[in-house]
Amino acid sequence: MNASPQIKSKIVELCETLVADAEVQGAREKAESFLANESAVSLYREMATLGRALHQKQHHGEEPTADEVSRFTDLQDKCDENTSIASFLEAQDILRGIAEVVTSFVGKSLESGKVPSEAEVFSKGCGEGCGCH
Repeated sequence: MNASPQIKSKIVELCETLVADAEVQGAREKAESFLANESAVSLYREMATLGRALHQKQHHGEEPTADEVSRFTDLQDKCDENTSIASFLEAQDILRGIAEVVTSFVGKSLESGKVPSEAEVFSKGCGEGCGCH
């Protein structure tokens, strides 16, 4: 890592704060509970694999068969009804959201040379110099 000792120290401090956070801990527990549930993992994996195959088929100009679509819809419904999968997806959203916040703040800081406000980080505009204004 080419970061200064001070930056490394703050990264470690941020990581310590993240792993100690109750929301992060709860999300991790939900994800780990899902991963320990073999039937839920298998169902989710089957649905995701079929979804990717159908997407690839469409990408190559082929239409999925009615049976394939029906099978995917059935798997998707079963996944939607599975509380372990629902908790896992909720946990993923929480962890992804936290990662996006961290990345956004760090990116804006590096880009602007100052600590950004929440409004600057989460504004809908893309900022100066992007060519869209």
